[in-house]
Amino acid sequence: MSEKVSLMEWFGKRRESVVTKGIREHAEKVGDAVAELNRGMSAMVRGDRDTALDALKRLVLSEKEADRIQEVIFEELSKGDMEAKEREDLMHLVRRLDYVADWAKEAGIELQLILETKVNVPITLWKRYADMTAELEKAAKSLRMSIDALGVDADAVIKYERSVEVSEHVLDDMYYSTKKEILLATELDPRAIYLMRDLLHDVENSADKCKDSADILHILVVTQKHKTKQV
Repeated sequence: MSEKVSLMEWFGKRRESVVTKGIREHAEKVGDAVAELNRGMSAMVRGDRDTALDALKRLVLSEKEADRIQEVIFEELSKGDMEAKEREDLMHLVRRLDYVADWAKEAGIELQLILETKVNVPITLWKRYADMTAELEKAAKSLRMSIDALGVDADAVIKYERSVEVSEHVLDDMYYSTKKEILLATELDPRAIYLMRDLLHDVENSADKCKDSADILHILVVTQKHKTKQV
């Protein structure tokens, strides 16, 4: 029977395993999905519908690839020699990370509906959404860097994980101010209000899942440090 190892040891000793490579690739694809969402929003600020639609197509492809990689990771984890609790924690991390891309895709669907219905949305509002998705992209990048540091530099994991928390707090403030602007914009088409509200919630949910993923990383590292001190 193979010796059980901790999650941090797994990443430290098996940097080239299917699981560890898969998790890094998964984080990359999730980040790609979020980046494409931001490209789409930025294009709307410029009134460039074609570029926005192209970004949405790439977003969907990235989200689908993230789903595929998640399935491979889960299959490989079921064969591994990691402790059951830590294997479960790792699955939770991957699943929460996948939700980041899932909600980015949902936001992309709302954006596509706005484009298809051709409802009028003020540029000032699009700028707010572009700022929000830029901050979301920043959080996703920090999350990826935190994952890259697993098994290599525990302090770096915490550093980037905290950066995700900062972005999530910034996004919370953006969320409430943008929601207020939508509610006060009485000249907006009711369809635009409905779609922009749902789009806002999707971006917020994606940010929340970034924070959830970062929280799991924090717990994993702190738990490992505590175990090391007890030895």
